[in-house]
Amino acid sequence: MAKQVLITGGAKRLGKSMALYFASQGYNVLIHVNKSIDEGREFVTELSKKYPKQSFNMFCFDLVDWRRVDQVISEYYTQFGLPDVIIHNASQYLQANLAEVNNQQIEEMMAIHLYSPMIINRVYKNRGGQGQIITILDSAITTNVTTHGMYLLAKKALHDYTKMSAMEWAPNIRINALALGPVLPPEHKSTEHFNDVVTRSPLKTRVTEEAINASLSYLINNENITGQTLFCDSGQHLQ
Repeated sequence: MAKQVLITGGAKRLGKSMALYFASQGYNVLIHVNKSIDEGREFVTELSKKYPKQSFNMFCFDLVDWRRVDQVISEYYTQFGLPDVIIHNASQYLQANLAEVNNQQIEEMMAIHLYSPMIINRVYKNRGGQGQIITILDSAITTNVTTHGMYLLAKKALHDYTKMSAMEWAPNIRINALALGPVLPPEHKSTEHFNDVVTRSPLKTRVTEEAINASLSYLINNENITGQTLFCDSGQHLQ
């Protein structure tokens, strides 16, 4: 029986690349989307045609609405079954420092990057899940730069939650994190800005989708790793 992976934010950019990787490895893929409904449907159709013996499905939900996550994720676990792997990829940047951010933005950043992943995981654990969870972090968690203050603070909290839940839920669930550096230009930034970030990294090279997939494979296949954060960032966290 094929294994299943759940990927939040799985219809575009990095999430789409990871979904393609897992499909190529024989996984059934459950893709979460928010606004990218059309892209998600097209992607599911594409995957179904390419891998007709596997199952590909999509569900739509706004992770900002974190108070409803219990109900929604329970329904999808019932419909599609408990996944073998959960990838928390969905993310949203907010360019504002800690003095500028308003109350609504504080809640939104925490909801997307911490509250909703926590609840998705908790329901998974309490329903008997015995697989793996990987949280996608930002290599900037090693810094205290506040240009994207609440985004970074939420990711820092998710980093600590990863370690705490890994300790509490072992040995049945392994939980790790993948902290990424310059992969793709942010949607609100220019290519020139992205190239400058890459050039300033110690290895001076973009983090490729292939490198990320290799990192995922390492975390998934090494049964002695839990509570770890693997930095795949061209050395950016060293700066």
